[in-house]
Amino acid sequence: MHRHFWELVSGGEDSGLWRSTDGGETWMEITRNRGLPQTGILGKIGVTASPAKAGRVWAIVEAEGDMSGVYRSDDGGDRWELLTTNRDLMARPWYYMHIFADPQDSETVYVTNLKMWKSTDGGKNYNEITTLHGDNHDLWIDPNDPQRMIEATTAAPTFPSTVATPGAPSTTR
Repeated sequence: MHRHFWELVSGGEDSGLWRSTDGGETWMEITRNRGLPQTGILGKIGVTASPAKAGRVWAIVEAEGDMSGVYRSDDGGDRWELLTTNRDLMARPWYYMHIFADPQDSETVYVTNLKMWKSTDGGKNYNEITTLHGDNHDLWIDPNDPQRMIEATTAAPTFPSTVATPGAPSTTR
């Protein structure tokens, strides 16, 4: 990535998506598998696998033209479906592009960037989760209690109470 006051270039010819099925011993490139962008330079790609549904994987992909968006595969990455091109989910993609699967609900997925977003329909539609500060960088979801989370911002770790109650204020501890 490089930045000038007149442009930002993120990604390049080496950007891609890879998969291992043997614990990392070998890797197979799946960058251009069916459903993913077939041409053009790719930027940053965030990936998460669902612990609640074997084979379900989401990728938030920065791509040229109208191919940026959230993609989902239900067969471990062989085939993909573009679920949304909502640009709010890709604010400052060179900096964020993080996506997180709920550990117990295979239909729930979160995106963190300038804001924090939650989908409960498999990744098609998203609602904003209010946080105390922008620059939402990371998210930990308790595997035993998905309502218990720690969300990291540049301000401080927060505990987003809005996960259970949209619109309620977050608390910082």
